[in-house]
Amino acid sequence: MLKINAGSSRLGVAQTALLLLLLLLGCTQVYGSSVAAHGYKRHGASADHDHDHDQEGEELECSASGADDWEKGLHIGAIFIILAVGGLGAYLPVLGRYVPVLRIPRTALTLGKFLGTGVIISTALIHMLPAGDANLNNPCVGGRMGSYSGWPGVLVMMAIFAMHLMEFLLSNHAMGKHAHAHGLPVDLEQQAQAQGHGHGHGSSSASASLTPAVADGRKLSMGSQDAVQESQENCDAVAVHTHHTHVHGLPFISSDSASSIVAHKHRLSTYILELGICLHSVIIGVTLSVSTGTEFKTLLIAICFHQFCEGLALGSRIAQIKYKRHGFLRAALSSAVFTFITPLGMVIGIGVRYSYQPSSPGALISMGVLDSLSAGILIYTGLVNLLAEEFGTLEFRNYRRVLKAACFIACFVGAAIMAVIGKWA
Repeated sequence: MLKINAGSSRLGVAQTALLLLLLLLGCTQVYGSSVAAHGYKRHGASADHDHDHDQEGEELECSASGADDWEKGLHIGAIFIILAVGGLGAYLPVLGRYVPVLRIPRTALTLGKFLGTGVIISTALIHMLPAGDANLNNPCVGGRMGSYSGWPGVLVMMAIFAMHLMEFLLSNHAMGKHAHAHGLPVDLEQQAQAQGHGHGHGSSSASASLTPAVADGRKLSMGSQDAVQESQENCDAVAVHTHHTHVHGLPFISSDSASSIVAHKHRLSTYILELGICLHSVIIGVTLSVSTGTEFKTLLIAICFHQFCEGLALGSRIAQIKYKRHGFLRAALSSAVFTFITPLGMVIGIGVRYSYQPSSPGALISMGVLDSLSAGILIYTGLVNLLAEEFGTLEFRNYRRVLKAACFIACFVGAAIMAVIGKWA
């Protein structure tokens, strides 16, 4: 059986590394006197609509700094408001699973999971990608990006490829550990040949040399329906999508090992999702803290809904992670990362509120790069690990028709909610 303890420790180290990366990005924002896309919209609006102003006025807009009418008490209070709202969304599914008194019905958790899928996809396409494009193609950036308007798409593509490569390498490492632990060939093609996989025709000697699932006394024939079904389930565990690929043969891992691999993959995809959300949350926090007046109040309300929906989406995924031990503690720590990351961005914004230059080339480029990379991470996670995977599992296919329809509706509603919020935040 696959041993997850070592893998869990590695993922713990990876999660710590992600936190350090987020802190480094925060320092980069301070150094660059950064602000989010809304700052650009606020200070650079005249650059978009007034094409006849002279070069001096344009330079003045690109170098303007300082926050007017900044209310100390209201901005500091907003930190605790965002902390409470984000924490409520992130911890609600976690507490519902681990605290018996707050137990949430399984159907509600399922619908919350699919609601979160729509939230994540909509966040990437409506909140992050347009902001990244607006910043990197801002006139104040000038020719510093090579006068190439396709940089946002390039960065999104780079993030997607990087996430796919990282997930493949880590999943492959887990499969390799399992193969060595059970004395199986690491190369699946080699194993298939050893088992007489071919087109489903194998000898009795190949069947005799199969996995512990057969050694345990399960009598499986090469053409039996049960064998094919279990083979499909095990192939799902190693990311072979059976609804895209026709798979023959006998299972090469036991059901317990398959569950362990699925849990490992789910944990990894959740951490990748959290990375993308946290990068964007830092930007949101800075945006809110440097806003003033009526815009600040409107943005605060919109971001409260934004953080609650994102927290609910992430918390639903965290609550489903199967830890070997200290499950509640580790789930609580993962939720805490999201809960505190936006207030951290707000603290950074408060620190630079008088010196930031929202339309400076450095601020626009740094915000555009972060937004584009975050969009790529969430697009990959939302489409590959959430939409395609969750709707394609055997568990989902066995749902009642009414529940299936409810899951689709929940996904669409989540996307619609974030699309509406995107008008303000």
